[in-house]
Amino acid sequence: MSLHDGLLLLGGVVALYLYDSALLLYHNEIVLIGAGGSYRVSAGSGLELGGRHVLLPSPWLPHQPLFRLSWPQQGVYAHEPQSMRNRRVRIGLTAVAPWVLVLLILFGAGLPCVLFVSGRLDVLLAWITLVYAVIVLALLQVYRHRKALNLSGRAVAAIALDALLCAPFALNIVRKIGLRQKLDVDLRTVAKSLPAPALAELTVILRQRIHTSLGFVEPGDAATHTLTAYLAAFEELHR
Repeated sequence: MSLHDGLLLLGGVVALYLYDSALLLYHNEIVLIGAGGSYRVSAGSGLELGGRHVLLPSPWLPHQPLFRLSWPQQGVYAHEPQSMRNRRVRIGLTAVAPWVLVLLILFGAGLPCVLFVSGRLDVLLAWITLVYAVIVLALLQVYRHRKALNLSGRAVAAIALDALLCAPFALNIVRKIGLRQKLDVDLRTVAKSLPAPALAELTVILRQRIHTSLGFVEPGDAATHTLTAYLAAFEELHR
């Protein structure tokens, strides 16, 4: 295999992985990023596509789950706030995460070695076989823990099909499972359990986004008061 062919193949793998990793977040959405036993917070970048903020998670941390949350556009919920119950999901994902890290090593270190050090077709075929063996083992863990992960049979099949048809997409298995979770929870409840740095980051995000939202409502009306009160609740927690 020539250097040009190797670069094209490696570039294609990277492009597919980053494409599959990217998220588009609405103005009132954030993502909680599982980091160890805690969380980090992100609301995407300043780059917008179709009015939604682009978020590209760290390509080196595909084992960290992502959970999508939002706050109501008018600052209020129609029901009592609930706590976020995702401990079972995070425990279930610990069985899948090691296989994703193995895949990251195979793609990040193994593929360049195969393409630019060995350059042999039989070694490339062996690498492909190993990659798919790891994907199958990861999917077996997903199937085994599907109840803890709140996945239906159809959801498991969709994740499996995605990973098997395009191997770089398998790197995002943990993220996709986290994003599939339906977390009907008020951010004010979540904020109380966040570490100080994440709470500070969330408060900054809300301050910017809610101030933007206030520019689209009439001053002094009910929406203005509720949004301002919603932000004040986070400012109070952050003090």
